[in-house]
Amino acid sequence: MQIICSMIFLLVMIMISVSGFSDFEALLELKKGFQSDPFGKVLASWDAKALSTDRCPLNWYGVTCSSGVVTSIDLNGLGLLGNFSFPVIVGLRMLQNLSISNNQFAGTLSNIGSFKSLKYLDVSGNLFRGSLPSGILNLRNLEFVNLSGNNNLGGVIPSGFGSLEKLKYLDLQGNSFSGEVMSLFSQLNSVEYVDISRNNFSGSLDLGLAKSSFVSSIRYLNVSENSLVGELFSHDGIPFFDSLEVFDASSNRLSGSVPVFSFVVSLKILRLQDNQLSASLPPGLLQESSTILTELDLSLNQLEGPVGTITSSTLKKLNLSSNRLSGSLPLKVGHCAIIDLSNNKISGDLSRIQNWGDSIEIIRLSSNSLTGTLPGQTSQFLRLTSLEVANNSLQGVLPFILGTYPELKEIDLSHNQLNGVIPSNLFISAKLTELNLSNNNFSGSLPLQDASTAGNLSLTNIGLSHNSLGGVLSEELTRFHNLISLDLSYNNFEGNIPDGLPDSLKVFTVSANNLSGNVPENLRRFPDSAFHPGNALLNVPVSPETSKDKTDMTLRKHGYHMKSSVKAALIIGLVVGAALLALVCAMFHFTSRKQHDEEKSDVTGEKSIVQKTEPSSSNVIAAKNSVQENESSSSTTSTPSIKAKLPVSSSRFSQYSDSENSSPFLKEPTEELHSDSTKKDEALSSQVSSSTPSLPKIQNLPDNPRSRQTSMRLDGNLYIFDSSLKLTAEELSRAPAEAIGRSCHGTLYRAVLNPDSVLAVKWLREGTAKGKKEFAREIKKLGNINHPNLVSLQAYYWGPKEHEKLIISRYMDAPCLAFYLQEAGQLNLPPLLLENRLKITLDIASCLSYLHNGEAIPHGNLKSTNVLLKPPELTAHLTDYSLHRLITPEATSEQVLNAAALGYCLQSLPARVNRILL
Repeated sequence: MQIICSMIFLLVMIMISVSGFSDFEALLELKKGFQSDPFGKVLASWDAKALSTDRCPLNWYGVTCSSGVVTSIDLNGLGLLGNFSFPVIVGLRMLQNLSISNNQFAGTLSNIGSFKSLKYLDVSGNLFRGSLPSGILNLRNLEFVNLSGNNNLGGVIPSGFGSLEKLKYLDLQGNSFSGEVMSLFSQLNSVEYVDISRNNFSGSLDLGLAKSSFVSSIRYLNVSENSLVGELFSHDGIPFFDSLEVFDASSNRLSGSVPVFSFVVSLKILRLQDNQLSASLPPGLLQESSTILTELDLSLNQLEGPVGTITSSTLKKLNLSSNRLSGSLPLKVGHCAIIDLSNNKISGDLSRIQNWGDSIEIIRLSSNSLTGTLPGQTSQFLRLTSLEVANNSLQGVLPFILGTYPELKEIDLSHNQLNGVIPSNLFISAKLTELNLSNNNFSGSLPLQDASTAGNLSLTNIGLSHNSLGGVLSEELTRFHNLISLDLSYNNFEGNIPDGLPDSLKVFTVSANNLSGNVPENLRRFPDSAFHPGNALLNVPVSPETSKDKTDMTLRKHGYHMKSSVKAALIIGLVVGAALLALVCAMFHFTSRKQHDEEKSDVTGEKSIVQKTEPSSSNVIAAKNSVQENESSSSTTSTPSIKAKLPVSSSRFSQYSDSENSSPFLKEPTEELHSDSTKKDEALSSQVSSSTPSLPKIQNLPDNPRSRQTSMRLDGNLYIFDSSLKLTAEELSRAPAEAIGRSCHGTLYRAVLNPDSVLAVKWLREGTAKGKKEFAREIKKLGNINHPNLVSLQAYYWGPKEHEKLIISRYMDAPCLAFYLQEAGQLNLPPLLLENRLKITLDIASCLSYLHNGEAIPHGNLKSTNVLLKPPELTAHLTDYSLHRLITPEATSEQVLNAAALGYCLQSLPARVNRILL
């Protein structure tokens, strides 16, 4: 018997040896495509010498093998970078598990159909591109498929998914797949989990046409953020979902009324926000006997009528914000922990909330027409963490009990008619971090007398602007060591500003008061608008060092007062500039005529430079201009530069300003701005990269007389590419922000989430962004680009209005190349040595090679102000890459014509634009 077994084993080994690559050799070939292994687990352990007696990889990280046959590859979350070549491992015939999620693998899914034994396939969170091969339909043993978060995967899903009878889990979210949604669903069998969100699927959602096995087995169904239209379940009513627990169809264009879902007995989470649903709210969704819902989100629709009493004992989260709901507040809210009715037309007395029970944690009622006073006898809010009732018509005084709620972290009662003195216990509340009482009628002094004996003072944001507060600013104010934002503007404070306010302050303003004395040294970094107008006797000393460093980047950001001689020089400069402008116009006219002649010559047979599809030496236009000339081609020529004054909404508690859209990112600064050279403004802009889920959008409230004064939050959708970025639209709208530059694309902001998290937020000028679907498709590709020398996009925000488009990336505090080349002496920057210049050149070349050859995406705007040099190694980082893919051809033309940029041509631009930078 032993002899027979030995012969069989020998025969197997011979068959393996003559059949080409063995499994371990295939893995070694696959390893050759891996360029980076941050954790050092794969490249170090996948060693040809580390084999067992049966030729199985021995202690190879993530590899499971038996009898010389690899059955599992698990490389999830290792940050591996490189090409994952499926063709080189097609010989792994017994592979059952392939899990390589959350890496930076590139390539296509070709030959995926060769792994006939595969049961578990997870390639999510990578950089794969191309279409889904039809060969995947040959994998009859597949139970789990996750292709999510690759962004560049797209095309129509191949027909024939019905052959995958064992499939239980299908996740395609965050890609560019398209086609009729029911064409896919009608093929699925007993699938339990389906997520096709954040794609380009179209058509109506008529699950009555799906297979009965699919309808009865599906438990999780997410079709959000596609292009679905029509009514929900229009064919034959709501199917009898036996197992459906989560249904998300948000951010589409669904219309009609909201279904009652009476027969969906297992439904726990229902999200239909950001659609075009109308009619009244089905009362059955809020009643105890109808459903077992725990979360209901119908925000950002067009629902009308009253809310009604909520009797459900299971409902915990209710979001009906940004609709047209009217009537009074519900008398009871059952066991709801979170209730959001903001941005509606609800009226009546606020006192109804005293009957809302002790389960409530978050109350959001802002931007309605509520009246009355805050109830003073409501002691049951022991779990309340957030109270937001801004922009209503509340009156009376703040009850003392408000400061006794043990879990309260946030109070926003701004833009009401509250009066009296502010309760002192609000300032020493154990967990309160944000207090916004701006735009009311409060009087008296700041009640900080108890702060001297209190323990940890938790407040980080204090907004008391536009009240009638007065008296001297107490020294106790300096005990708030965690302060990030302090707005005391437009009051009647007098005396000195206390010395010792924390350096953690990111936003500070005391303008329009009667303060005097010297501004403390650590507050002199704030712009003049933080202290003036008002405060006629307040002195902002300027030390000799500060005077000497007026060209410092911080002073460039905030502006500075010019001496008379400088003003005279400016007048002379304006005259000269006007003459130069006339000359430029004449040159532009000449160039246009010349281009017209060139286009005629193209017709006769000459090759146009625009027709070239690949950048080459013949595409490059020789640049004889100096660096100054190149920098003067800044795209900022279409709008004034931002220097001294920030938008009113740059303060966390100034977001409710007299504009329709109050978030600092959703309105263009309107204050008078100090002018400076285009080059300086552009250099400031480039210090921050101009690059990058769903909350209620900002809508007009025509029946609310205060609706033009405020909106609660960023009310569109926030899409995050970088999983390390923990951010919501709510947090983004609350972040203290300051405008630091403009270009023809829009305005650039520096937003502070917390002292350790600072973002660069580019607001796109109205009319420049492409349509939503095309914009989303393009920015997904850009958000998926990662390179050590790129400041990558982290997220983007798409709001409901034309001007509400934001691109978000990390803030990089680094000088740009233009500073080193032109103003190194003035800014005390070290000179660029030859080795520095060589390194910078190689960094830029490496990045451009990756963009052009690896991603087939040109930078589109390469210049010295878009190259940041990170000290001390002076590593080059490119910003503002490929914005031309996000904006309309007209806006792109305007950018190029304004910039007169030199470089090579991009075929995607209009033919009349024949010059653009790399």
